[in-house]
Amino acid sequence: MTTYVRTPTTARVTTPKNSNRFQARVTKIVDPTTVKIERNGKTQTVDLIGVRVPDNGLIHKRVLQTTKAQLEYSVVTVVTDPQVASDSDGHRQAYVYTGNWLYNTQLLRTGYARVADGDFSKRAEFEQKQQEAKQGGYGLWKNTTTTA
Repeated sequence: MTTYVRTPTTARVTTPKNSNRFQARVTKIVDPTTVKIERNGKTQTVDLIGVRVPDNGLIHKRVLQTTKAQLEYSVVTVVTDPQVASDSDGHRQAYVYTGNWLYNTQLLRTGYARVADGDFSKRAEFEQKQQEAKQGGYGLWKNTTTTA
């Protein structure tokens, strides 16, 4: 298997107050919204904050393929949110940036994910991206007439 390395990111991003921000290499895609990263020789599991995808079906497959294509073996910027703790499995919850764009919202914008329940700093931005996908009839919203 050929492993390739993408150029590191120097994302210019707005981060929540009191968040941690660091760069790491994505070493494995666990599922559409969970990745393994390596930082300073240590591996951690990271769940994308604020997004939920179907557990199976065509959308699940597409999101998995997209996440692999966009993130696998990339150096990304990982940003924590002080409003969000690690999950019950001990996974770090984070926003993941590739280049200057937030991958979490990319899933919402394309209609591949819904905004997850719970509080997080970027909820309003995430809801706006979901609304745009609904209005455009993308992904999960392809055959709906919902405008709210």
